[in-house]
Amino acid sequence: IIYTSGSTGQPKGVMIDHRGAVNTILDMNARFEIAANDRILALSALTFDLSVFDIFGMLAAGGSIVMPSAADLHDPAAWVRLIQTTGVTIWNSVPALLDLLLNALEARPIAPPPSLRQIWLSGDWIPLHMPERIWALWPNMQIISLGGATEASIWSIFYPISQIDPQWRSIPYGYPLANQSWH
Repeated sequence: IIYTSGSTGQPKGVMIDHRGAVNTILDMNARFEIAANDRILALSALTFDLSVFDIFGMLAAGGSIVMPSAADLHDPAAWVRLIQTTGVTIWNSVPALLDLLLNALEARPIAPPPSLRQIWLSGDWIPLHMPERIWALWPNMQIISLGGATEASIWSIFYPISQIDPQWRSIPYGYPLANQSWH
C-alpha cells in the first residue's frame, strides 16, 4: 500500500501489486538509461508513491540512493550541497520541491551542480515557467513530466518537455483563459 496525493488533495492509500511496480521500475530504467553510476536524491516520504522508484528503481539498476539527514530534509541549501558532493544525477519529485531547489540555486552566485542529467516531475501540475528556469541553470537538461494514477503502478504516462509554446507563457497557472481554446 502506498499513498497518492489523490484528486481531492487528501492522501489515500492504494494497493498495487508487486508485478505492476516491477514493470514500471524496469521500464523507467530502460527508457531513461538508469545505470549503476546514477544517484538519486530521495526526498519523498517512504509512504508516497514517488519513493518507490527512488528506492527500488535505483537499487534495481545498481545505482545509489542519497538520503538527506532529518535536519536537512526540508533545507534546499542542504540539497544543493548533497547534489554537489555526491554527484546526484536524477531528480525525482513533485514540482513544489523542485521549485524550492531552483529558488536556492537562483539565489546563490555559484554554478548549479553539473552532475544532474534528468529531472522527473510528477504528482502535480508543472508551472509553465519552470522548464525555462531549469534550462537557465542547465541548458541541456532532460525534463520528463510523469503522471497517471498510482493504482496503475505509479506512472502510466510520460512526456519529455523540450520547449514551452510562447502562447502559453502569459496564461496564469498554465490554464487557458475563457476566450482561448486548447490547441
